[in-house]
Amino acid sequence: MLFSTPVFFVFFAIYFVLHFFTPARFRIYLIIAGSTFFYGWWKLEYIWLPYALTGMVMLGASWTVAKDSRESRDIRMIVAVTILFLPLVIYKYTDFIYRDIIGSIFGFSGNLLDIPLPLGISFVTFTLTAYLVDITRGKFPLVRSIPMMLAYVLFFPHLIAGPILRPVELIPQLEHPRPASFRRLIVPVAIFTSGLLKKLVIADQVAEVVNAIYAQPGVPDAPHAILAVVAFAVQIYCDFSGYTDMAIGLALMLGIRLPNNFARPYAATSISDLWRRWHITLTRFLMDFVYTPLSLRLTRFAAMRRYRKWGSFALAVAIPVNVTFLVSGIWHGAGWNFVLFGVITGIAMSINFAWRLAKMPVLPPTLAWLLTMLAFLLSLAVFRARSLSGALDMAMAPWVGSWQGTLPLIEGNLLPILLIAVFAVTHRFDDHRRIKAIVRKVRPELVWTGIAFCWILAITMSQGSSAQFVYFDF
Repeated sequence: MLFSTPVFFVFFAIYFVLHFFTPARFRIYLIIAGSTFFYGWWKLEYIWLPYALTGMVMLGASWTVAKDSRESRDIRMIVAVTILFLPLVIYKYTDFIYRDIIGSIFGFSGNLLDIPLPLGISFVTFTLTAYLVDITRGKFPLVRSIPMMLAYVLFFPHLIAGPILRPVELIPQLEHPRPASFRRLIVPVAIFTSGLLKKLVIADQVAEVVNAIYAQPGVPDAPHAILAVVAFAVQIYCDFSGYTDMAIGLALMLGIRLPNNFARPYAATSISDLWRRWHITLTRFLMDFVYTPLSLRLTRFAAMRRYRKWGSFALAVAIPVNVTFLVSGIWHGAGWNFVLFGVITGIAMSINFAWRLAKMPVLPPTLAWLLTMLAFLLSLAVFRARSLSGALDMAMAPWVGSWQGTLPLIEGNLLPILLIAVFAVTHRFDDHRRIKAIVRKVRPELVWTGIAFCWILAITMSQGSSAQFVYFDF
């Protein structure tokens, strides 16, 4: 059930009416029931999975906090997190390990399990991991209420593709629900509409040329490769940030505030700044639970060994940042192209940090932006490919491919090129604060008219259908 489809609008209309008339103290049960229906619509036989993971974590959390010493708690937390990750590893990586790692050694192919990945399993696992770590570190109290934990995990706006929530960002709002009101709907609907436009008008339309070029056999020529890579950068941003806008808007309609996941990343002038603005809750998760613990341990080791500046940098910065983005790449998918995506990003980040440590001259903003986007586009060219050879072909084509056929390519793809241009011009204004400011300054009837026009445009462009969100695969 996609946020951008008619069936979801029917579901949410019914849910919102029930939300409005359900007493606040009972809404948590409405969240559980509605979110279970929402999740089960995709595949009924996997409906047990988020319940099982939540129950496993509640038991693990109680077992973890039963110990007084910090060391004992940390050991138990590691055991609990390891068990929590087992279903994700089994579902997502078994076939890759069997086929591409073990199979390459012993000369066999094919899948061992060949079963579909449960929807949202990565985000559910990360959300529960954040809870386990926070209660172990004393940042949040142990939750003993089963309905409260289920609502925290299952809350349908963030269930499938995030944002990845810390318990403090949602559970207190569930414990103290805001009164239902029709008067506060205009801002949430405007934010939802911005996401709908990104998804249906830009992402889905641009995806057609991306899919067509990547599906072609052999090495594409330079113009096709450049169009595919740039178009995919626009597609994945509009697709995922569009999902986030819709999730935030839906949650606001229900009186819940979710954290934003994007902050105009394509305006960044360094690769590190871009990743601070892109998929913010995932980056925060990886920094808190991978980079920072590893960096602190290696920093202490470097201090004990009295390493000098560059030795300390390699140990305490370069290694942790490369490990972090390797984990990020592997999290995104089971394939060598995702591994290479993580490697490229880690190297780019290491160069970025080394440049600062060496106190090299600050680059002009335009040049810094161009280098940042080149590095990011290279990583996306690899990310989108379905094989390692295809990734390398697409990454190299802009530099070594032929430039013949540029004009026919442009003539045959005027709509996606126009949409990319529109995105480039408007990206700097992509901010929820601007939406709120416009809604407050403009007369309500004009705002509702603008929203209605945007919906008509989105429905007309999409012709009543919507492609699956890109991040549903992760």
